[in-house]
Amino acid sequence: MDALDAKMEAVLTAGRKPSAADFGGLDPILGEAMAIARSHYAPEFVSLVVDGSDDVNDAAMAFAGKVVEHLDNDFAINAVVDWAAGRRPLPEPTERQFFRRWLALAGDRDAAASVRTAALRGALLMKRQDSRRALQLAGFVVASELDDEPDFLAHAARVGGFLHAESPNPGIVSFLEDLLNVADAADEASFELGLDQVGSALRAVEGAQVLARLRQARSRFEAASARREARADARVLSLAIGLLDDFYEKRSDGWAERLQDLSREAFAYSAYSGQEDDFLNGAKTAEVAAWGALAVRLGSLTPNLGKPAWWDAARIIEGELLAVYSASRTIFRRGEDGGLEWVVRPRIEEYVSLQRQQLYVLRDWLGANPLSEHGAAATELIVRAEAALGMEGSSDPQPAAAEGSSVAAILEQGELPIELQARVVRETLADVNAFEFRQVSPPLMEAVTAVHLTFKGLRYYEQPKVRAIVRSLVYKTLLFLEDRLDLTAGVDPAVAYLFVEEGQPNPHEKALQQDYMASLRRSRFGTVDEVRGVGGGRADVAHQVDGIRFVTEVKREETDASFANLLASYGDQTALYQNTNIPVGMLLVLDLTTSEGLPGHFRTLYHPKVGELFGDGLLRGVLVVRVPARKIPPSAATERAKRAISAARAEKRRQERAEKKAADGAAGAKGQGRKRQAAKPILKRPDGGSEESD
Repeated sequence: MDALDAKMEAVLTAGRKPSAADFGGLDPILGEAMAIARSHYAPEFVSLVVDGSDDVNDAAMAFAGKVVEHLDNDFAINAVVDWAAGRRPLPEPTERQFFRRWLALAGDRDAAASVRTAALRGALLMKRQDSRRALQLAGFVVASELDDEPDFLAHAARVGGFLHAESPNPGIVSFLEDLLNVADAADEASFELGLDQVGSALRAVEGAQVLARLRQARSRFEAASARREARADARVLSLAIGLLDDFYEKRSDGWAERLQDLSREAFAYSAYSGQEDDFLNGAKTAEVAAWGALAVRLGSLTPNLGKPAWWDAARIIEGELLAVYSASRTIFRRGEDGGLEWVVRPRIEEYVSLQRQQLYVLRDWLGANPLSEHGAAATELIVRAEAALGMEGSSDPQPAAAEGSSVAAILEQGELPIELQARVVRETLADVNAFEFRQVSPPLMEAVTAVHLTFKGLRYYEQPKVRAIVRSLVYKTLLFLEDRLDLTAGVDPAVAYLFVEEGQPNPHEKALQQDYMASLRRSRFGTVDEVRGVGGGRADVAHQVDGIRFVTEVKREETDASFANLLASYGDQTALYQNTNIPVGMLLVLDLTTSEGLPGHFRTLYHPKVGELFGDGLLRGVLVVRVPARKIPPSAATERAKRAISAARAEKRRQERAEKKAADGAAGAKGQGRKRQAAKPILKRPDGGSEESD
C-alpha cells in the first residue's frame, strides 16, 4: 500500500491526472480496497478506478463500495462526496450502498462529530430523487436526539430544512422547534424556521398573509443573528424583509443606512459562501442573494417612483420597476408570480397611475421591447394603471406624443444598471478563480489546508469574514513564496535580491518587504506598509479590510533560520501587533542561511504555530514563512556538482598515484634488503662451525 501511495503522490506532485498506467493497471489497486480506505489518497483512488472504468464495471463498483464501507475520516468522506456530486450518478445499487453506509455512520455517536456531519452530507447527496431514501433521511433527522453533539445537530437542521423545502414535513418543523432549546444549534434551527416562513409567504395568495409570514420570518432571522455573531445570512434576510415591509407601508426613514448595513452583511456572507458553496448550501446562497437583490432594487426604485419623469428610463424600467413588480419570476426565478407580488404591486401601480408621465414612458418602452422577459409584466402594469385612471385603451395624450422621440433617445442611451455591471464582474472574478484553482499545486493546497486547520480554534476565526480574510492572505503569501522559489532574476529583475553571489553583502529585509508589498497590492487587500500606532509600534505590512487588521512582520536571519529560533527571536514582536485586533499574524523571514545556495522544498519553508505566546490565557496564531535567499539556479548547482565530482576524481587519482608510489618504494626497499642479506660473507668459528657476518 505504501508503494501505491508513493506513486499517487509522485503523479499528483508532477501535476498530472492519475491514470491506470501509472500503477501498472487497475488490478494492483482493486485488491487493496481496505488499505486504500485508510490512505490520504482514498478519494483519488476511487475517482481513478471508477472514472477509469465503464460505469457498470462490477469490479470498480465493488471496489468503491468497499472503500466507502471502511472510510472513517471527514476529509476523505467530504472529498468523495464532492467527487460524486460533480459527476453523473453512479449505478443505483452503488448509490444505495453509499447512502446506507453514510446514514449508518451519521447515526454512530461513537464517531467524531465532523465525521458524522460529512456522512450526513453524503447521505443527502445519495438521496437523489429517490422518495424512499428521502423518507429515510427525513426520518433520521426527525429522530435525532437533542443531547447529541450541537455541531452535528446544527448540520442535521440544515439537512432537515433542505428536505422540508423539497417536500413539506411537519415532523422536521417540530424537530427544528425543539432544537431552539439547544444553545449551540438554536441559531441554525431559527434560521431554517425563518426560511420555512419565507416559503409560506411566497406561496400565499393574500397580501395580509404574505406580510404576516414575512414578519414572522424576520423575527426568526433576528433571533438567529442574536444567538451567533457569524450569521450574515440571517442579517441579510432580516434587513431585506424589513425594507420590503417599509416599502409596503410607505415608510422611508433610514433607508440609506440600512442599505449600507445590508451591503456590508451581503459582502460578509458572499465571502463565506464563496468558501463553503456546495450542493447543500447552493439553494440557501441563491435565496440570500435574491433577497439582497430585491432590497437593493427597492432602495433604488423607491425615490424614482415619486419623480414625474425619468432620465435613465431604460435602467429604471428594466432593472428596478419591472424586476420588482414581478420579483418572484425575475429575481427569485420561480417561474410564476407569487406572494411577493401582493406586497409590491399595489404601491407600484398607485405611483405609476399618479405620475402619468411614467405611464407614457412605460408604454413607449413596451413598444420598443415587446419580446422582453418583462413584457407581460409591463402590459399588466399598464392595464392596471390605466384602469385606475379610467383611461383603458386610450391613445397617448398630446404631451406624450410630442416627447416620443426624446423618450426613445433616452431609452436607447440609458446606462447599464449598476447591478448588471456588478453581476458581470462577480461572474468574471468567479471565472478567474476557477482557472486559478485548477493551477494550484498539491504542496500549495496542502499548505493552505494545514494553516487553516491549525488556526481553526482561534478566537474570532470562526467568523466567516475574519476567516475569509485570513485564508485569502495566507493563500496569497504562500503563493508569493512559491513564485519566489520559481522565478529567476532574468524573468523578473525584482527577485535579484534572492540571488546575491558569494562575496557580496547580504540584502536587507526591506528588499523582501517591498517585493511582498508589490505582489499583494495587485490583490486589492487594503495592504499598506510602515503603519504607525499598531499595538504600540510600527507594523511592517498591514492588511486592513472592514475593521479587521492582519499584520505581517518582515525580518531577515543570517545565522539560525530554524522555526524554533525564528519564533523565539521574533515571535513576541509579531504577536504584540495582534493586541488590538484578531490574534493572528504572519512572520515573513528573508532566510540568508541557505546551505550551499540550495533552498529546501516548499513544504519545509512554512510553519503555522498556535499557543499562549505570552502566557496570558489567550491563544494566538503565527504563520512563519521563510523566503530563501543567496540561492543558486539549478544549472549552477549542476556545474558546481560537476566541478566537485571532477575535483573528487582528481583527488582520488592523486591519492592512487601516491599510494602506488609508496607501494612501489616499499617493494623496492624490501628487494634491496634481501640482496644485502644474500651477499653477507660466511665466517668460520674456531669450533669448526660457521655464521653470517654482520
